[in-house]
Amino acid sequence: MRLCHMNAKKMILTVLVSASLVAGTSLAQGEQNRTAPENENEARLNKLQPPDKVMAIIGAAEGMTIAEIGAGRGRYIVHLAERVGSKGKVYAEDIDAAALQHLAERCRRVGFANVETIVGDQSNPKLPDGRMDLIFIISSYHHFSDPVALMRNARPALKLTGRLAIAEWKPEEGGGGEGTTPAKMKTQMESAGFVLERIDKSLEGNELYIYLFRLPPT
Repeated sequence: MRLCHMNAKKMILTVLVSASLVAGTSLAQGEQNRTAPENENEARLNKLQPPDKVMAIIGAAEGMTIAEIGAGRGRYIVHLAERVGSKGKVYAEDIDAAALQHLAERCRRVGFANVETIVGDQSNPKLPDGRMDLIFIISSYHHFSDPVALMRNARPALKLTGRLAIAEWKPEEGGGGEGTTPAKMKTQMESAGFVLERIDKSLEGNELYIYLFRLPPT
C-alpha cells in the first residue's frame, strides 16, 4: 500500500511539473509574440531595420520615456514598449487617427499598458512638454511636409538631457528615392534647434542611416 501511495504521489508530481513546463513555455511564447510582425511588409522592414540593433544604437532602455513620431500602426512601438518595460512610457504620435486606433488595439491585445497615442498635425506632434528621454523617428522623416516646423515644435517635449534619433533611408546616388542626404538632415535639424552628435552607419548595408541629435547647451 505504501509503495502504491508513493507511486501515485510521483505520478501527481510528474503531471504538475509537466503542466508547469507547458504553462511556462506558453507564457514565454506569448511574451515573445507580443512584438511579432503583423504582416509580410513589417517582417521585411524589421529585417532591414532590426529592432534590437536599432534600439541599442539609439540608447532605448528600461524605464525611459520615449516618443515615436510617425508611429503608424505600431510596428516599432511594440518593441519600444517592451524595451522600456512597465516602469517606462511610450508615446505613439501620428497624424493618421485610424492607424493610431489600430495601434492602440494592438497594444491592448498583446498586453502593453505603457503606450499612449497622440494625434498630431503636420507641423506639431503635440507631445507633452519636458517628459521625453528620447524622441524617435524611423522611416517617416521623408514623408514630413515641413520637418523643420514639426521638430521645432517637438523639441520642448525633451528633457534637458533628452536626445533625438532619426533612422532614415540612405539616399540613392543622384538624389532619387525616399532617402534624405546627411547634409540636408543636419541643416534642417539645426534649423529646428538640434545639434548633431553623430551619424551611425552600421546599417548602411541595409541602406539605413541613424542620426543622433541632442539639445544645444543652455
